[in-house]
Amino acid sequence: MKIFIRYLKRIVNKKYRSFFIASSAIVFLSVVILIFVSIAPSNFPEKKIISIEKNLGLSQVADLLLHNNVIKHPNVYKAFVVILGGSKKVIAGDYLFDSPQSALRIAYRTIKGIQGLKKIKVTIPEGLASSDIGRLLTKNIPGFDEKKFRSLAKRQEGYLFPDTYFFYENVEPEKIIDMMHSNFDRQIESVKMRILASGKSLEDVIKMASIVEEEAASSTDRKIIAGILWKRLESDMPLQIDAPFFYILGKTSAQLTRDDLAMDSPYNLYKNKGLPATPISNPGLGSIQDVLNPINTKYWFYLADSKGITHYAEDHEGHLENIRKYLQ
Repeated sequence: MKIFIRYLKRIVNKKYRSFFIASSAIVFLSVVILIFVSIAPSNFPEKKIISIEKNLGLSQVADLLLHNNVIKHPNVYKAFVVILGGSKKVIAGDYLFDSPQSALRIAYRTIKGIQGLKKIKVTIPEGLASSDIGRLLTKNIPGFDEKKFRSLAKRQEGYLFPDTYFFYENVEPEKIIDMMHSNFDRQIESVKMRILASGKSLEDVIKMASIVEEEAASSTDRKIIAGILWKRLESDMPLQIDAPFFYILGKTSAQLTRDDLAMDSPYNLYKNKGLPATPISNPGLGSIQDVLNPINTKYWFYLADSKGITHYAEDHEGHLENIRKYLQ
């Protein structure tokens, strides 16, 4: 009996050894094949940016990468994507390929959104016009298409929210405008009910906010000035302010001439009643809130002296006196 048991063990051990050896060989061969088919193509691009558009299916992404010599075998790439994250998890964006990478690495990058591009931090202050934003972006982003940005952004004046952004170094003007406008839409949600309660349109609120953003630095002064300007509008009185001239001519109050003040323009608020044709800057949320919460005073006139201090007057005579005191 003992001899028989020893014989059975010997047979079983031989079978397990054979199975183990065969399994190991299969695993080893599979790994070798996987490495071989996963390896980067010999003509892998260098410093090439490939854009994966939104809503592309996995097969379309694989074909795009194959066409650009990033992968050799689309099915291998697709298999890695499914194993690592699922076929619906390829993230759209611009991907930089600057050195050969395996299909496994490419799959990992595309499901994690690792684009490989440098991001540039740009802080856009409150109250800049689109032309000023264009110059700021050009200063910070090498090769940025300022001309195109200014052309497109002009249509969105007032609705490009000032904030700190992180842009890819190859960012297109359309993308920046979309990001800033989307940010505006998110920020404005917090005051939508207040705008509705004011009885004023969003367009008028943003135009007024763009004015007070230029007219004063402190929240209190902005609220008082907003109260004065809303009161002038309600009284069918011209706003008579200089800020729009800086927007269209680049001139400060001290530089304006009689011809400037007489020019025929929808931004000349000495000749025309009402608000300017468009916002004259891109206001921050603080200024938007200030024009929605104006301080009602007995004042009808105001001016800022050379130090930026605002002086108010109840009537035109008092305003002329302030001019003599602080501007001459």
